[in-house]
Amino acid sequence: MPYTSRLEINVGHHGQPVLCMGRYNVGIGNRRRRGHARRQRIPLFFQDWLRGRCMHVYSDKDEKPVDPERDDEDSSDDEVNEVVRKLLTVKAVRFNIQDNSRAHHTNEYDLTEKDADKAPSLVVRRGQPFDIDIDFERKFDESKEDMKLVFATGKSPSIINGTKVEIILSKEDLPGKWGAAIKEKKGNTVKLKIFTPPTCYVGKWCFQVRAFSKSPKPDQTSVCKVYAHSQLIYMLFNPWCKDDQVYLHDDGLLDEYVLNDTGKIFVGVAKSIGVRPWNFAQFEDPVLDCVLSILDWKGFPASSRGDPIKVVRKLTALVNSSDDNGILTGNWSGNYEGGKKPTSWTGSQAIIEEYYKTKSPVKYGQCWVFSAVLTTCCRALGLPTRSVTNFASAHDTDVSISIDYHFDSEGNPLKEYNNDSVWNFHVWNDVWMARPDLKDQEYGGWQACDSTPQEQSDGQYRCGPCPLMAIKNGDINVPYDGHFIFAEVNADVVFWQISENDQKKKMGVRTQSVGQHLSTYKPKCRGETDTSDIFSPCTDKRWEDITSEYKHKEGWGAERAAVMMANMSGTRAGIYNQPVEASQDVSVKVLNNEQCNYGDDLVVEVEFENLSKEERTVSGTWSLRSFYSTGVYAYQVRSERLHVNLGSEQKETKKMQIKFEEYNPNTIEGCFFKTSIVCMVQETNQTAMDDDDFRLIKPDLHLKVPKEVKVGSPFKVIVSFNNPLPVTLTQCSLEIEGPGLLKPRTIKQSSVGAQQTFNYDMEMTASKPGTRTIIANFDSKEIVDINGSHEIEVKEN
Repeated sequence: MPYTSRLEINVGHHGQPVLCMGRYNVGIGNRRRRGHARRQRIPLFFQDWLRGRCMHVYSDKDEKPVDPERDDEDSSDDEVNEVVRKLLTVKAVRFNIQDNSRAHHTNEYDLTEKDADKAPSLVVRRGQPFDIDIDFERKFDESKEDMKLVFATGKSPSIINGTKVEIILSKEDLPGKWGAAIKEKKGNTVKLKIFTPPTCYVGKWCFQVRAFSKSPKPDQTSVCKVYAHSQLIYMLFNPWCKDDQVYLHDDGLLDEYVLNDTGKIFVGVAKSIGVRPWNFAQFEDPVLDCVLSILDWKGFPASSRGDPIKVVRKLTALVNSSDDNGILTGNWSGNYEGGKKPTSWTGSQAIIEEYYKTKSPVKYGQCWVFSAVLTTCCRALGLPTRSVTNFASAHDTDVSISIDYHFDSEGNPLKEYNNDSVWNFHVWNDVWMARPDLKDQEYGGWQACDSTPQEQSDGQYRCGPCPLMAIKNGDINVPYDGHFIFAEVNADVVFWQISENDQKKKMGVRTQSVGQHLSTYKPKCRGETDTSDIFSPCTDKRWEDITSEYKHKEGWGAERAAVMMANMSGTRAGIYNQPVEASQDVSVKVLNNEQCNYGDDLVVEVEFENLSKEERTVSGTWSLRSFYSTGVYAYQVRSERLHVNLGSEQKETKKMQIKFEEYNPNTIEGCFFKTSIVCMVQETNQTAMDDDDFRLIKPDLHLKVPKEVKVGSPFKVIVSFNNPLPVTLTQCSLEIEGPGLLKPRTIKQSSVGAQQTFNYDMEMTASKPGTRTIIANFDSKEIVDINGSHEIEVKEN
């Protein structure tokens, strides 16, 4: 039986249907349609549009089916058309983007600004009202007519699951619900205040206005006119709203964790922490569209986008390409053919733009790149987010909550057993939210999550979110992935000896080597960090140590209790009940390496001490190796056999000197090295071992810019650094960008002579006022990751 809808399509200035009246008899499939104005079949593309975008064309109530074989005209058509003619007609809807975006802290989004290619879009945050103006052809009479506002999101909007919402005007604001109230009527314009719930689904929403008359008879069929706005409304999480699950009480923290579009990520080793400037670019076009599109492409339903727990967990899977061809492909091999070195990226914008255009994973990323892109995605959606670096970060592969190293009876490592590792550093994220899914409400706040593909969680490479408080307490069964994150920051390193008959003996335990100086970029509202102490591992004034948020103080009862509690839930419960071998009277210690610049010669030292009153004979192997940041061995620089005779309570120090020409061919991009020694005590069969990680320091990239510039006025930027190496730098390039200043650019450079100065001048023009940051990175075949940044104040012209 055909279905009758009354409609006439008028096309507005944006090319979309805006007014519906008249009549078509729409049949099923390809049956005959009957048009009031002309008898012809509705085009197939319009049939598809009706099915897919039916919110643009509708009758307020279902009408009675009609006989498809009947040819006579309905005598009531003239009456219906007369009713429709008298109905309100919407001339325009104004979203008041400038005022609303300022009130909703969204005015930095490029989407809210008009340009030559497209009109601006409204970007608002849920749980906070916004105002719109509706212009009619005549005055709106509340006693005789009404309006219905319709919002819809997702592929198949439905009132049942909340992806389609219909609002009748009301004079009151119903807390936590959709609503609309008349704020003011002036001439033919009605100003409305729109209310959205703090649980509203995040995404792009369609909007339309339906005008209809108030029928004196409740059961009388009414007709309406429909205005469909051509611009979508972007709805975001709202950490300023007390009823939103992601509410954060401190405006100063929100300035950093939501609104700051640049920052620094900390890298290096625990005793020598460096920085990598980054452009998060969450406000740049098309970042927000890309983030929302990724969720669409990967089948994440609109009805799940109100829950930040689900959104964040999904994003940790989609930022990496391991399962769903997500944004980034990881590569730690040192061979980056077919892609870009992870160290050469300066921001997220170029990565996200490339993925948005190609829909193919971008090559390549490592942990800090994954973390930075996840920071961008989360901040773009309104989620308070920070990148966090864990130094000496454990990678526990067997859920033992310990990092286990195995050796044979002569002290040689057993590779087939040694699957665990300790990364020099690893970068992940914290996202702020309440956890109503957990009984313990203290578990709200910062939640750790990680998009670097390390281990699978529920069948996908994703990790978190997991409450920091649960990690700190050793409550590792709290969702999600608490066991893995706890091990990263607080696992003990256990050394095992396996004899020829497979007998296993615990040789020693390090309880304080994993999870050092967990670091993040300090919000401006908290002031600068005092780094004048000679023992400070970092000299950056915005470095913040947040180790205490992840773990109790090392060695204290609470910290040991958390480790014991976590271990009892692991696969090697009870390892602390196994005794360590009795004889431990010889101490072997690799001394801290003095901070050394890349290009200088190296000196490393090891100290032996006999703690007994008897002579001891020590023999073993001492080596210097280069390592990847993941703790994986790269190249051996030198290995030496040692034989030391120690008298009663005697100390002795050995030195190893390595020239630049010897270590440079085996140096990898991060300039990470490890000094290791494994030795045996002849008299007692004690196995003694120690190691030390260090990195070589590279020069900073200096940027010289004016203290203050004006919007639209060109200014000069000078980039420079001194080549520290006694070799020429070849295949050189400069990456430079700055939100509101310059889109990401790669500029090829000529060679830089041995120990010569690199200089490059360029011109920029600011497009936005405020404090802006320029970020640059120099790359070459011989030395990589020479980076720097500089803030500049941009004034209105």
